[in-house]
Amino acid sequence: MRPRSRPARAAALVAAALAAAPSPAAANGVFPSADQIVFDPEDPARAVARMTYGLLATRDGGASWRWICEGAVGYDDTGGVAPPIAAAEGGRVLAALSDGIAVGAEGGCAWTRAAELAGKAVLDLSVRQGDPSHVVAVAAGTRHGLWASRDGGASWASAGTPLPAGFQARTVDVAPSDPQRVYVSGLATGSGPVQGMIARSADGGATWETAVVPGSTTSREPYIAGVDPLDADVLYVRVASAPGRLFVSTDGGAAFEPVFETQGFVRAFAISPDGATVAVGSDIDGVFRAPSSTLAFERVSSVAPRCFAWTEAGLYACASEFLDDFTIGRSLDGGATFEPLLRQACIRGPLGCAATTAVGALCPTDWPRVALMTDHRDCTPDAGSPAAGSGTSAGATGATGVGGATAASGGGGAASAGGTGGAPDAPGGGARPAGGARPGDGGCGCHTGSAGGGWAGALAAACMAAAAAARRPRQRRDGVRRA
Repeated sequence: MRPRSRPARAAALVAAALAAAPSPAAANGVFPSADQIVFDPEDPARAVARMTYGLLATRDGGASWRWICEGAVGYDDTGGVAPPIAAAEGGRVLAALSDGIAVGAEGGCAWTRAAELAGKAVLDLSVRQGDPSHVVAVAAGTRHGLWASRDGGASWASAGTPLPAGFQARTVDVAPSDPQRVYVSGLATGSGPVQGMIARSADGGATWETAVVPGSTTSREPYIAGVDPLDADVLYVRVASAPGRLFVSTDGGAAFEPVFETQGFVRAFAISPDGATVAVGSDIDGVFRAPSSTLAFERVSSVAPRCFAWTEAGLYACASEFLDDFTIGRSLDGGATFEPLLRQACIRGPLGCAATTAVGALCPTDWPRVALMTDHRDCTPDAGSPAAGSGTSAGATGATGVGGATAASGGGGAASAGGTGGAPDAPGGGARPAGGARPGDGGCGCHTGSAGGGWAGALAAACMAAAAAARRPRQRRDGVRRA
């Protein structure tokens, strides 16, 4: 598929898709999808994906997935704003909410709030790669400010001084190689118009300096894409717009150079754990890859990723199931091909938790709605008739787990991911392949849009068509930066 054919193909399906859909199949008004995935830094077989209808958790490297409802975490996504999530020390899952930070323990069953941030609008949070005890967050206020945890999110304290006056934060990250180096992206006003900026600190937030991200403003906001795992001075920033652009700074955020441009939005970004390779994903142009030493990008796949996460076990991507045949997949060849790990019809049901926990008390009653929305069925190999609405199917889903088994192979935590020059067709001079690699039929043995669930596939087509045609970014908290 040529990159430019995606919007046309999707648009051509709108009328038929809407006509085929007898009832809304959308998750809180949007197409059911994933847009962030984080891995437990102490157990790579455990991961959590942020969906448009809550969270999904796997404890077996992606072989099976179970649902955590929004109510258990403490948010409502009806407005289309999803919370940034992170995986920290002690198996904790953290979510940045409009009124604090939700802390998930007991494998995601029990959720509490960080007392120190109660009532504060937390805009973003990030776990330092290589040190899961170190977490940073940025919260709104009269002046936006940095918060830090040194025990994996169990307790928090204000860090340093507030961000510069007028600075409206969007994303935050801490350098893997230097715990004192902190970067915050956002918008700021000076004597002139609103500009996109990076606030940077070399002393853990005690002092701040700012620099303009070229071409960024209120309609083209800058988001941190990632920090090089070996060099704290190398910072990647994407600008949320179409055409999308990726910038790099090699001097600690003082100046930026464009290194990649795409027709659509830059939805995904990741750096390999060894820092040698960079992957960028566009919702229009597919997957591009480049050595970090040259940043000469080459298109390697037509998959349109919504998020990336790169661990020692491979490059993971969120994608459109209607277009790419999987919601979460893994690549062992740097993004050229992906094996499906999750198709949404194969979700097992609510996460198995005691009735005394938030998940156990709230999620089972809401599961029938999600089962209908995802066209749920029994994906056990050689299963009988679909068990729509049932969340208790036994056995494996049939998905190929991490490392080709039911558990992850290799270790390593997730690299910073998300976000996105060069010409739109072949940034960095990379050649366009004749056809992008597509995932095979491996993995979960079920497909969306089948005879039994055609309305779900049809509505998926409509939603994806609208998204591709309009190419609008979601509000911040779209997760594309870190997945």
